Amino acid sequence: MAVRIRLSRFGRIHRPLFRVVAIDKRCHREGMANEIIGSYDPLKPDKNLELDASKVAGWVNRGAIISGGVRSLMKKFGYAVPAPTKTVEAKPVAKKADKAAKPAAKAKAKTGKLPWVAPTRRSLRKHAAVLKVDRKAKTAADAAARAAAKAAAAPAPAEG
Repeated sequence: MAVRIRLSRFGRIHRPLFRVVAIDKRCHREGMANEIIGSYDPLKPDKNLELDASKVAGWVNRGAIISGGVRSLMKKFGYAVPAPTKTVEAKPVAKKADKAAKPAAKAKAKTGKLPWVAPTRRSLRKHAAVLKVDRKAKTAADAAARAAAKAAAAPAPAEG
């Protein structure tokens, strides 16, 4: 799970207001949050961080990572920064070449040939360009052959 606890900006120009949210780290700043945990108003003179510490601890225990900004705000305003109680072991990362090679090797062992793979857009465009060049060359050769045949078939002009 790639969840982060971070700030999401709301408000208007020159009047910022931030929400503390649990959100997928691949989403943009104002993306759809999994849960709104609190808020931060930087323009308030008093304690401007309102946070539900139990929700933060719950998300951290499920594997969420607290961003640097939220961590420093929590320390500044006296909230305890929770440490994860359960450790999530990272999965071993397989190399991309190995992932692609294994199914291909299995398919080759079964049928004796590699499996069909859909062509990329780049390869399709290259192939179309080659076909276009061949078609133009053939058209030019046909036109030259027709002109030569027409010249050979035309009677010689009579001198007179």
